[in-house]
Amino acid sequence: MIRVETQALLDGFAAAGLAAYVAALLVRRADGPLTPRLVFLFGVMSVFYGVRSLAVRTGLPIFEGATYAAISLAPLAALLLAEGLLRRHAPRAMKIAVFAASALGLGFALFTTSHVAFGSRSALAVIILSSLVAILILLWARDRKALSRAENGAVRRLAVGLAIVIPLIGTDFSELVASPIGFSPIAALVIVLLALSNGVSDARDVWIDVAVIVATTLALTCGLIEQLDVGAFDDRVRLFALIGAALITMTLVVRIQPFGAAGRRTSLRQRMASANTRSLDGFLGDLTKEPMLKDLSVLSEHDLADYRPEAMAQTLDRQPLWSAAALQAGAGTIDEAEREPLLDLLARSDATHVGLLSRSPVRIGLVRLPDLLRNTEAEIDLGLAFRMARLTTDRPA
Repeated sequence: MIRVETQALLDGFAAAGLAAYVAALLVRRADGPLTPRLVFLFGVMSVFYGVRSLAVRTGLPIFEGATYAAISLAPLAALLLAEGLLRRHAPRAMKIAVFAASALGLGFALFTTSHVAFGSRSALAVIILSSLVAILILLWARDRKALSRAENGAVRRLAVGLAIVIPLIGTDFSELVASPIGFSPIAALVIVLLALSNGVSDARDVWIDVAVIVATTLALTCGLIEQLDVGAFDDRVRLFALIGAALITMTLVVRIQPFGAAGRRTSLRQRMASANTRSLDGFLGDLTKEPMLKDLSVLSEHDLADYRPEAMAQTLDRQPLWSAAALQAGAGTIDEAEREPLLDLLARSDATHVGLLSRSPVRIGLVRLPDLLRNTEAEIDLGLAFRMARLTTDRPA
């Protein structure tokens, strides 16, 4: 019973980590050619571990069938990602074999309604594992000169991930391998960790992270073994696996959190790159489609009748963007007489940032950034937008 419950928890952690990565890819709004392939592969694996966890916990045949249906798509998803990374098609015979393996697995899942016999499950596992081994060979035997250094790094990480996960899949078959628990969920989480660091961290840093996680897992496991008086070796191994999966999942969630902000920043920059620069109104009209600038208020000299528009424009001209927090702190080369009108204008407009959009005629922009977006990078992007607006109006006719 302990093995069953621990396996369900491990599968649940893997499903959560994989799903978080897929969600991050979608939120990131990356339109690269590999994004749909990554979403497909890790989405399939997330569904697989999720429904397998439910199958273990509930024993319902529908979840058992869904488990085989999901894992049957794994070789096809891995092949599509491998082709995308290598920027070429796999050999025709390999493609036919992988498609046949996935079709066979799907048929097996759809037309098998009763409990699946051990022999049938073993045959399906051999077919799927053979497909994954073929894809691993394809990645390892690539033409390295045809790919850039970054592309070779990405291919190498996927190959290492497959090399780790393939033998560990065997531990899921307790009838074949005398293993206390199936370790493939941990291998899947390691693959996500490698994929998440691709193009961001150096390979050495990634393996340092893995070593730190392993060391932390060992320390926590030893402490809990002593506290809980866990005597059996198999139970100790299960405890180690469970703690390791939990730590890797938490690491992934922490690493993935900035992706949402990165997606918003990328979207704003893309909007600025394609915005209409023939007029200020056209430029601002395009930018206000972005959530960050949807509440942009543009004030003209008439709207600034209670102030000294020219003097205010001269003050704002010193930098693209001013925040209420910076003005209240007295940051920058600005005196009290210049600061007070700006703070009053921000308070009246319920805005957090102000910037000069046009000097002649004077037009001032006011924006309220939500608390979660009020950080250095978001303010830099907002300042860049105001600076581009100034360039639009200052451009010679």
